[in-house]
This record gives sequence, structure tokens and C-alpha cells, in this order.
Amino acid sequence: MTIPSAEVTLEQLDDEQRAVATALTGPVVVLAGAGTGKTRAITHRIAYAVATGEHEARRSLAVTFTARAAGEMRSRLRTLGVTDVAVRTFHAAALRQLRYFWPRLSSDPFPELLPSKIRLIGEAAASCGVSVSAPVLRDLSADIEWAKVSQLTPAEILTGAHTARHDWSIEVRDVSRVYAAYDDLLTRRGRLDFEDVLLVTVGALQSRPDIADEVRKAYR
Repeated sequence: MTIPSAEVTLEQLDDEQRAVATALTGPVVVLAGAGTGKTRAITHRIAYAVATGEHEARRSLAVTFTARAAGEMRSRLRTLGVTDVAVRTFHAAALRQLRYFWPRLSSDPFPELLPSKIRLIGEAAASCGVSVSAPVLRDLSADIEWAKVSQLTPAEILTGAHTARHDWSIEVRDVSRVYAAYDDLLTRRGRLDFEDVLLVTVGALQSRPDIADEVRKAYR
């Protein structure tokens, strides 16, 4: 598929979108409400960078929060004649990197990805003698997700400094116990949940300069 010229890529963009699309050096933050054309501006920025030769499509990575958004961005880029850009969700991008670098991080086999944490958290709760209903179990799962993405350990959520920022579904001491038991079950069974995928990948990038440098060289 032929990539349109840089000028054609900018057609039908308003002034603010054009400013985003043509800002090709350095980090750019786009602040706008829903339905204002952020995705359009960002996809045209990628296409414009490729059309001008500033970026190579195969060395470009676009990340989104949802698979649906990734599919939409991929489709828009195809319409603009750009087909080699890697468009993935944050979790998919992290999982791909983690699988690739795993042999350099551990001698163990790559852990199996846990498709849903509800059942295992229920098992962890039972092992701690914490009885919860199905609706509360879902809320407890969300509590543990929040703690993980906030990079709080089971011990740290007991400090009290963070409880004002989160309404726990059950007593925080019980959340801490279940969280610790859940993490122990993950480790013993060789599993990773979706939050772990992000956290382990970030940890690898922070602790291994060689890996971080390789990722930086792979993508613009």
C-alpha cells in the first residue's frame, strides 16, 4: 500500500490536530476530552512521521488501554497507508517484551498467564479464613488489582497512609492477608496475572540497563 504524501496526511485536520500531528520531536502530551479527535490526531502524527521519513513504521510502537482501541488505531493507520506499526494494548506490549527477554531474566520456564484472578483470590481468602460473598469477592479482586498497580505490597497497605485514597471492600488487614496468600499461590503455581505482567516488565526495564537500551533502540 502506498503511503500518502506528508501534505495529504495533514488534510482534514483542524489546527489543533495539525499541531499534534506535526510535533515529531520530543515527548508530546495531548489533553482533550472524549470525542475531540485525539485518536485521529495521534494516528495522523504517526502517519506524518512515516511520510516525512522522521520515523520508520516498523520501529514505531503505539499502545492503548483496550484491544478495541488498538484495533481502531490499526484500522485508521491502514487507511492512511501505514501497515507496519506495532499497535498493542499496554498489557500485550509488556507481555511480548517479557516473553522475549525472559531467558535473560530467569532460568525458570515462562509463567503461565492467569486468565482470571477471581477463583484464585477466592482460594486465597478461604486459606486465610476470610469468608466473602461473590459480589464482595469481585470487589476484593479489584482491591488487589488497585494495590498492585499502585505498587503497594501486602505489608504496605497496612501502613494507613494509603487507605484514604481507596475504599477497601473488607477490613484492610484481611485484604493484606488475602493479597499475600494470593501472591504466594501465584508463585507456587508458576502463574502471572495481568498486573504482574506490567510490574515485572517495568522492573526488568528499571533493573537491567541492557534490556532498557535494547527496547529503546527497537522503537522510536
